[in-house]
Amino acid sequence: MAMISKVSESNTFVPEYMPVLVRINRTPGLPDKERVQWIGTVFVVGIQMLFTAKHVAQQLLKDDPALAQGKPSQYQYAIIQVRKTSNELFIWNIHTIGMIDNCDIAVITLSPAHSSAQNYLHWSGLPLTLIPPRVGDRVAASGIHQIHVKQVQLNGESIHIDIDVERSFSEGVVKDVHFEQRDRGLYSWPCFQVDAQFDPGMSGGYIVNERNEVCGVVCGSLGATSPDEEHISYGSLLWPTVSLPIPPQWIPNAPPEQECLLWDYYHRVEPRPIGIDRVNLRNELATGGSLISSYTDPS
Repeated sequence: MAMISKVSESNTFVPEYMPVLVRINRTPGLPDKERVQWIGTVFVVGIQMLFTAKHVAQQLLKDDPALAQGKPSQYQYAIIQVRKTSNELFIWNIHTIGMIDNCDIAVITLSPAHSSAQNYLHWSGLPLTLIPPRVGDRVAASGIHQIHVKQVQLNGESIHIDIDVERSFSEGVVKDVHFEQRDRGLYSWPCFQVDAQFDPGMSGGYIVNERNEVCGVVCGSLGATSPDEEHISYGSLLWPTVSLPIPPQWIPNAPPEQECLLWDYYHRVEPRPIGIDRVNLRNELATGGSLISSYTDPS
């Protein structure tokens, strides 16, 4: 059986691909530890583009009403990437947050807040696969457990943050796959069940298969009620993300007024997500309809 090598605390690729997204409060007089709030687990899927769980993004918007209304926020947002021997801090503004009803995945696009961020080039990550895993497949998940703020220094627009990051890693076997939804309440979107333990802070983290392809996003866990029971955890399938809205700037040669989706991005990026040919999308918004996406399993 193939080994899953990317999910390892010693592998510097993991914290590079899964940065820490924090909210910074510049209100005078606050203690350092109250200035920085960890938002949740996110991971890189493209240039200035992140995935997280939709419920993580919803909580972010609830906590920051100005951002939700498209107004200037009193906060700054920072992406912290740990690269080999040092913490490198890049400050970004949240440009847009895209969400849809039938998917617990949100896409966050970023705009640079300073020149170092503008020149940041390390956006490559793991390949995405829109093909759902099969029952019996081994998968592994990674997410952030918590952060410990050691020091915060603010000097004008300059920010220095020293933090320790605790990450969670969990492996398991796929027990069930729900191509449409598990139920109408708790998991009402395409998802799959895993017997791995997903801690609450892992929501929004990536799930990889044995080919090191991202096949899902951590969306929740029911937990075991006794030591003898298996964990019941869930990951969101990726194929519904074709309907997520993104700004036209992310699509080469797109008119600025055009409504753009990750569907458009997926068909222009190289390499394309694996299995994009198995996904169909009908965009009936122009005629007062809706977006209708579906997945075709050739087997």
